[in-house]
Amino acid sequence: MRPCGHSAVCRECTRELMTRSQPCPICRKPISSFELARNDGFNEYFQKQFNGNEATYLRWKEIFDVLELDGGKGIYYSVRESNEQQVLNITRSEDLVKLRASAKLCSLDFFNNPSLSVVARRMILEVLELAMPEKKKVRGKKKQQRKKNDPRKLDILDACFALGEACNLVRDYNDSMRCFKRAKDGYEEQLGRESEKALLATLHLIRVTGVSGGEKFEEFRDMVKRMERVLGLENVVTLTALNALGSDLVHNNGGDPEYEEAIKVQERCLAGRTKVLGEDHKETLGTFNNLGESYYGINNYEKALEYFERALRGKEQTLGTTHPDTLGIVDNVTIIYLRM
Repeated sequence: MRPCGHSAVCRECTRELMTRSQPCPICRKPISSFELARNDGFNEYFQKQFNGNEATYLRWKEIFDVLELDGGKGIYYSVRESNEQQVLNITRSEDLVKLRASAKLCSLDFFNNPSLSVVARRMILEVLELAMPEKKKVRGKKKQQRKKNDPRKLDILDACFALGEACNLVRDYNDSMRCFKRAKDGYEEQLGRESEKALLATLHLIRVTGVSGGEKFEEFRDMVKRMERVLGLENVVTLTALNALGSDLVHNNGGDPEYEEAIKVQERCLAGRTKVLGEDHKETLGTFNNLGESYYGINNYEKALEYFERALRGKEQTLGTTHPDTLGIVDNVTIIYLRM
């Protein structure tokens, strides 16, 4: 607080005191302005995590500016809420701008807290549904013509799909399945069965249904072929499907990994993503890492190391050396060196 310099309450409470013309609760002097405690702002804390990567920092800073997080780790920690608690408080509001920013913040790219992401995305869906006007009752046999490409309905379906992804990360597969099914049916009604969003929702639904290995992969392969036919191989949704198929072939729940097929699928995906997204895009780097895992599975350590090290260079440049994703690949590289 200014001019006295005391740090007694959070930013919102300080604003409330100023609105009511109340004095500092410690010294009782009038409050003219306030600022964050020195070296205690969340932006400063975050900037250090990326080791001076200015572009990445500025991209995330926009989200922090929307959320107005005031930090939470410092000498006044006992009277301040943690960053996670502040985000959780935001998820209880009905401010869609802040809710969407908080959902991005709780992704694996930053907080790595999918549980908070579920809370935020569920609230987004509820707020959008409450804002949607009720359907008018139709008398007699006259049927109400359904409106296609309704932006409000599509917004709700997008929120439902995003909630399905978040639920899948916390292994709430029943909720995830319900969300993907609702999104799929809605997209097909609004955009058509062959639309990108309908096909992507169908793909996710296949992945969470819990169908046994062989049957699931046959359905999965057919879905990928359908996407290639309808959307083309260089479409980002098709490439997402290829990457997902390759990953599932390696992490085959209830069955043996199918590394050889996974490598063929992942190499096709890598070629497509490199051409469409570029070598240093996070999705492309993810495929580099996936190929490293596949080659490790067939004991081709030299090839595995080549892909892991390429993924590592990209992650260090885009996320920094201390980000959990970067360190995960460091762990993979370490294992390869131990094996060699």
